[in-house]
Amino acid sequence: MKKIIFSLFLILFFSINIIRCQKEFKMLTLLTAQVDDLGFNNMINQGRIEVAKDMKIQDSRLLVVDGLNDTLKYLLPIVQNEDLDLVICSSQGHLQACKAIADMYANSPTIKTQFLVRGSSQSTTNLIYISYNYASANYISGYFAALYSNTGKIGFVSPGAAAKNNDSFVYAFWMGARQVNPNIEFYYYNIGNFLDADKTVAATNDLLDMGCDIIGNTLDDFSTGDASIARGFPAIGTNGFPQRHVFGENVIFSYAYNWTKFFLPIAQSVKSGNTNNSQWYADFNFDENKNFFHLDYGFEVNQTILDKMNMELDYLKRTSRFSHPYYCNDLLPQYAKENGLPLVNVSGISLPIGCISHASFLKINKPFPGMTYLGNYNIKLVEVEFPQSVQYGFSITTGVLIAITLIMMLGIVKYKSTPSIRSASPIFLNFILAGGIIVYIGIIVWVSTPSNHQCNARLWLVTLGFSTLIGSLVVKNFRIWLIFDNPELKSISITNYQLFPWVGACLVINIILMSILTSVGDLKEIDANGIDSLGKYEFMKVCKMNQAGASTLYTILAYFAALLLVGVFVSWKIRIVDIQEFNESKAIANTLYAISFCLFVIVPLMISPQDKQSETIVLCTAGLFITTAALLIVFTPKFWRVFTLGHSGTNDMFRKKQSNVATARAESGSKSSSGPKLNRRGNLVSDEFTDTETSISEKKVNVVAGAVLAEFTDDTVSEFEDNSIEQENDNDENNNNNNNNNNSNNKNDINDSNNMSSNNEEKQKEVEEEKP
Repeated sequence: MKKIIFSLFLILFFSINIIRCQKEFKMLTLLTAQVDDLGFNNMINQGRIEVAKDMKIQDSRLLVVDGLNDTLKYLLPIVQNEDLDLVICSSQGHLQACKAIADMYANSPTIKTQFLVRGSSQSTTNLIYISYNYASANYISGYFAALYSNTGKIGFVSPGAAAKNNDSFVYAFWMGARQVNPNIEFYYYNIGNFLDADKTVAATNDLLDMGCDIIGNTLDDFSTGDASIARGFPAIGTNGFPQRHVFGENVIFSYAYNWTKFFLPIAQSVKSGNTNNSQWYADFNFDENKNFFHLDYGFEVNQTILDKMNMELDYLKRTSRFSHPYYCNDLLPQYAKENGLPLVNVSGISLPIGCISHASFLKINKPFPGMTYLGNYNIKLVEVEFPQSVQYGFSITTGVLIAITLIMMLGIVKYKSTPSIRSASPIFLNFILAGGIIVYIGIIVWVSTPSNHQCNARLWLVTLGFSTLIGSLVVKNFRIWLIFDNPELKSISITNYQLFPWVGACLVINIILMSILTSVGDLKEIDANGIDSLGKYEFMKVCKMNQAGASTLYTILAYFAALLLVGVFVSWKIRIVDIQEFNESKAIANTLYAISFCLFVIVPLMISPQDKQSETIVLCTAGLFITTAALLIVFTPKFWRVFTLGHSGTNDMFRKKQSNVATARAESGSKSSSGPKLNRRGNLVSDEFTDTETSISEKKVNVVAGAVLAEFTDDTVSEFEDNSIEQENDNDENNNNNNNNNNSNNKNDINDSNNMSSNNEEKQKEVEEEKP
């Protein structure tokens, strides 16, 4: 009895260990996309799940990968290290990599992994092929589309040859529709990919706009159906997923794959250790255990359509697939001849009907007569234009400012003889205003629609405008500095013709730099997408230059900075001028303050992330502010003095007319010791100003200032120069006569003073005698 119990114990012990030591089955499934595509990958995953449930597989993994290189990269280490039993390579994109790894370990004593791949080649000990009749599924879908269509127009969306998928399955769909209606209108697009929802939706909408009411596809998702439903059209599911389970009666027809029927027996065969692999083929079949496709219809489909569909399905099931209408029909002989496809003999089929093999069928890409190929679909990019309201706002505002500036130019011409305008050089004032107008025009161009010419014109106008404005302002005040910074009180003749070349030099430098930018900067308009907040299929016209152009632009900015520094220096030098009409240092300083304020605001905005429209608004606003502020600061005081003082001016020099500059030179050169003292710039020294010297000092100031004012009028110079000698002689004679008169008057004053003193003494004595 003990021996029997011990024997049973040993048997039980070894049985438990055998069970424990039995190897766990490991399976890996490769997908080309995530399982939520409501299409091919989702159905492959459903087959994997059902196999894992039935066989109680705990290690059943997924790997999303596609293409030869990526599949090799990620799959090979797993095969080498994970001791897998079965790898399901579900897509054609996995085929090459899986075959390469299978060949690598075909005779390996340690790696026993078997690979299930798509195709119909010869199986090996570790390579299993499975194929399914995708053509029959598309054929029967087209058959239904023609039966249900109300417009007689149907469409199709295909990946196309770009996705390594010729349009043979599109042809099968059309052939099914043609069996119902030989005159069916058929339109189709290629989108270049199995998964591109944006292109799919756009292409579907185009087909619906053409009048197609049923649209099929050979894609991995349901984007075509989504677009159709959104437009109020019925959808059909032609990617292997039971769409009606999700979308209900919006889907009037769908076929679904049942991968479990083939994955399960294959996995069971691999687990049993069978290496005598065979090819597997999935299609419509009377045997439900082998019937790969499951059809589902909406309640709107009438019985007549259902009967016709069942009849056609029976025909496909009982007939050899090599004689199905998509392999054998009356169009194939001519098509095969034109496209180099060999015809094959099929039993029971005679001419004029021709047949092709499955291999030739897969090569069909060119459309048959009756198929309308619309080409590779490219989504029409939508241009995002600069808001017209902003364009109008800038253009109207700038137009008003241009009108005001033109009025100011007319005012300069009208009041050029007044001290406020004459002292500031009218011609240069108009140059400054002209520069402002050029900048304003540049801003109008800046906010207009970009083009190659616009991109260049806006920079040319703005830079030339600022060069004219700032250059004229600096040169004009440079002349004031030279005239007043004059220790010898000499009359300095600086004509406008002598100053024009300096303004021209500023413009020439600007033109040279802009010419370099235009020639090497490759400044042009481009259609940019992926910038700012643009959508995936939106673009904006923007101006762009290369690195050389950007460097040149920085040089132009540095040039403007240097010009402003010169302006600062000149304004500092003329700060000592006491006459308001000549002293513009405050105006220039205030202009620089305005520019600095803009820079403090603009620079942070330009550095911080922003879109192109905001950048344009900031730059144009800054340009308007700087230009308008500069013109108002410079010209408002001048016109204010014109309207309040007229020809009087703010200084005595403007209230007394001087004969000429020669007189000014003679009087300013007088060394009389009794005259007032002047500083090195011709201004009175205040501590030596007395009442007895008032007339002389005023005369001295007026003479010197009058000579300065005369230098700002071109026609005065020649008159002064021609008459200078004669007038100097007249002035000498007048001075001598004045001196003699002054001497005689002084003597008379002394005698009168003596007489008054003697009379006062006599009166004083009489008063003293009369006192008690």
